[in-house]
Amino acid sequence: KEGLIMRKVERFEAHLDDYNLITIYLSKRFYQGKSDVFYLRDSNSQMKKLTIKSFENTSNDYSKYILTGCENIEFGQSYEIVEEHSLPTPLQIGLIVKSLRFDQEFYYDGNDLGASVIHDKSTQFALWAPTATEVKVDYIEDGVNNVVPMIREEKGVYRVVVEGNLHLSSYVYLVKVNGRWVESIDPYGRSSLANASRSVVMNHRLCNVPKYDELLPKFKSKTDAIIMECSVRDFTMDKEANNPYPGTFKGFIQRGTRSSAHTLTGFDYLIQLGVTHVQLLPVYDFATVDENNVKMFYNWGYDPVQYNVPEGSYSSNPNDPCARVKELKELVSELHKEGIRVIMDVVYNHVYDMDTSSFEKIVPYYFFRRSTSGAVSNGSFCDNDFDSNRLMARKYIVDSCSMWIKEYGFDGFRFDLMGIVDVDTMNLVEETCRKIKPDIMIYGEGWNMPTILDDSLKAMMFNQGKMPNIGHFNDFYRDHVKGKTNENEVTLKGYCTGDIGYTEAMKMSLVGNTLNDTFVYLFDSPAKSINYVECHDNRTSWDKIKECCKEDQRDVRIRKHKMMIGALLVSQGVPFIHSGQEFARTKNGVHNSYRSSDMINQIDWLRKDRYMDVVQYTKDMIRLRKHLAPLRFETTEEIKKHVYFDTLANHVLLYGFKHVKKYGKYDHIQIFFNPTYSVIYHRLDDYYDLIANEAGLIGELSVQSLTINPFTMVVVAK
Repeated sequence: KEGLIMRKVERFEAHLDDYNLITIYLSKRFYQGKSDVFYLRDSNSQMKKLTIKSFENTSNDYSKYILTGCENIEFGQSYEIVEEHSLPTPLQIGLIVKSLRFDQEFYYDGNDLGASVIHDKSTQFALWAPTATEVKVDYIEDGVNNVVPMIREEKGVYRVVVEGNLHLSSYVYLVKVNGRWVESIDPYGRSSLANASRSVVMNHRLCNVPKYDELLPKFKSKTDAIIMECSVRDFTMDKEANNPYPGTFKGFIQRGTRSSAHTLTGFDYLIQLGVTHVQLLPVYDFATVDENNVKMFYNWGYDPVQYNVPEGSYSSNPNDPCARVKELKELVSELHKEGIRVIMDVVYNHVYDMDTSSFEKIVPYYFFRRSTSGAVSNGSFCDNDFDSNRLMARKYIVDSCSMWIKEYGFDGFRFDLMGIVDVDTMNLVEETCRKIKPDIMIYGEGWNMPTILDDSLKAMMFNQGKMPNIGHFNDFYRDHVKGKTNENEVTLKGYCTGDIGYTEAMKMSLVGNTLNDTFVYLFDSPAKSINYVECHDNRTSWDKIKECCKEDQRDVRIRKHKMMIGALLVSQGVPFIHSGQEFARTKNGVHNSYRSSDMINQIDWLRKDRYMDVVQYTKDMIRLRKHLAPLRFETTEEIKKHVYFDTLANHVLLYGFKHVKKYGKYDHIQIFFNPTYSVIYHRLDDYYDLIANEAGLIGELSVQSLTINPFTMVVVAK
């Protein structure tokens, strides 16, 4: 797959693949694919003979020639290659765009790309299209279609200023590139009509809402964060949510909703849990939900179309360009009003379809990673990888993140398949965002993806030392605390589900894999370890337990589930909870529900009522984490100094803290885990306050003898 401009499709093709290097493909159905002479013809019909550097038979159908002698080609001008039998073909701008020289010559550092209203009197359109020979903007004002040529300026930016405030007017670009005209939405667009049919001029000032950033509590350390992952759609689609705006931005923040059992649902329920951050599944514009027929299709949204535009299926009216913008801003603002920060799940590693994306249409070959032969990299397994180490692609990601913070107020970003992105881009994103919002959180999936990029450059977990302020999902934690997640390993247990052979792995997990003496070392700081046992991917924890612990009665499975939640909230690092995990969320065993129905994915609010003891336990463990500062150490040095482990009789694990008086009321804290079916009796060396057990927070009951029930966690301190 070569992209929008395919190779070896026409009988005669010419591609500018480097400075002073043209690749020719000539069909063997035309003079047996042989030509001894090739000419370069410019737009003034001036002809220049080119030099044939090499010739080869690339297949049964085509001959391949490499030509030189084209060192003075000027970008933005049209050229043709003419072979000896007078057959012409447009000179297409090919892999030359991947060269360092091209990046340096055409890098544009301005901040005005896209459509912008100037002083309420005029509107500017600016598009980076260095390989285009002509660009026009087609906009509709008051029902009248206008097509206006744009002027090529330095760095390959085409620009035009038209009279009038075109706020909320729709537009597309008409771009002549590689000898043909294409129509495209604006990659820098800020809003659009339904289903990305046309971009829309957006003056954010006219679609603003009140902000409440000043109501956010001080956020001192990333390890103070308690993150809950939520889907805008899933959160309110259940009829038991009794929400007047199901599956929407407005529905997410609707107050006063109750289930038929008269208990809290939706927003009111969320804010009383005690989490500090809400991570939203993708809320930018994605492809596979028809915005005019929302209930016909379901998708999580990991199929980007417009990175800078809110998703229309979550708005009250997808054809009102201001509605989607204003309503997402209101969602962030209302969470801020309740003291909760908001993290955006972003997918800058691939797009839904490369060939139809605005990036590939406007600047073919540039924005997507390719091998030296031109083959498209597929490390994302979506038939394209965004080429973040191209300067304008990197700038796009940085500018996009900056926009979401400045205009919408987002407090952080979760990067999907971050290992596709390069280290320098991620560090620049973090550095730039931190200047805008000092308490920003940036983390992602640090898996080593098979993209065409040297391993040393990938923003993956094993390069965490090169990214000082970026976190990674800790899959070691997930796989050893809960058990393996792959479908062919669904029956394998973890420590909290009953495999006592993972005792050492449990110790490593409890310190966020930050210690490197006898431990599996992953992170040089606990702030980098995003600890989780469940997220939108794979089976839910409850569904996993039902498979790997089939021998257990329901009450035992509940204790195992609660012990996982308890462990998560006392571990060093950053705890991450999946919405509904706190009431044993099920997807009926579906392990990849990205396009399953609402019935599979939606939050079941009656289930919350049935598992209220687990909900209360989760709330108590959140309060415990906030109450005990040693559970939230900021540095590895503190962990080394104060944390110790012991394995007691009958496989009970002791996770202890010594000399921690300076962090709060207690000098010594002990947390016990019993991963067995036996009741364990343990005598302490002194009287301690019993702070928590499987019933949740106890208070401060003074005890010296402990009863540690099967599959429970007990917390004491003195």
